[in-house]
Amino acid sequence: MKIARFMLGLEETWGVILEDSIHAISGTPYEIKNVGDRICSLSDITLLAPLTSTNKVPAIAANYGEKDDRDGPGIFMKQPGTYAPHQGNIVYPRSCKSVIHEAEVGVVISKTARHISESDAMDYVMGYTCVNDVSAKETIESDLGKGLSMRWKHFDTFCPIGPHIETEIDDPGHLKIECFVNGELSAGGNTSEMIFGIPKLISWVSEVMTLQPGDIIPTGCPETAEINIGDVVEVRIEGIGSLVNNVIEDY
Repeated sequence: MKIARFMLGLEETWGVILEDSIHAISGTPYEIKNVGDRICSLSDITLLAPLTSTNKVPAIAANYGEKDDRDGPGIFMKQPGTYAPHQGNIVYPRSCKSVIHEAEVGVVISKTARHISESDAMDYVMGYTCVNDVSAKETIESDLGKGLSMRWKHFDTFCPIGPHIETEIDDPGHLKIECFVNGELSAGGNTSEMIFGIPKLISWVSEVMTLQPGDIIPTGCPETAEINIGDVVEVRIEGIGSLVNNVIEDY
């Protein structure tokens, strides 16, 4: 099932995508009781990022590559100003000279989760979405050790999410991840290459903070590449869909 948050006229709401149409739901997007009548065609709506400004995005750092002796991965927060929708813009900051894309699988939480064991973790998953954890590469080294925590992750629009939440994924531990820039493959990998799997990530994060319905955990990226003003960036994840964004000049 594909669950979408969208604007229809001046109204913001949630629905289910069935073929080329949006259908109404009863209940909440995290606990759908019934799928109702057709609302309209997909072409009549504007998709929004599939979370609200009250939802958290605790992102995972350094989760691909050679396995090491860490107990768990690093965690950093993408603040609400970074959230951007499918077909929205990524603003290239005027203070930056090198910006990179990071295509990732986002795990969407279905219910309140605190101190969750790895064995129970998947019971708290609503579904999955595409995330682009955009980063300002050249500020990483300049910020390290200066108390400017993760500045390179926090510029406006640096976390496109979407286009929807996919609830029917048989094996999230084996999903192909690709990122295209202007139609050319720029990075790729597979969730099977993660150092820490999804159950571990949910458990690890839930020991730090209480997760709420709709919170999204980006699981890390296998490869990165630079993006520039005028580029069209597409995150494509097997079984989930494609998240497409335009890179524009700062204003």
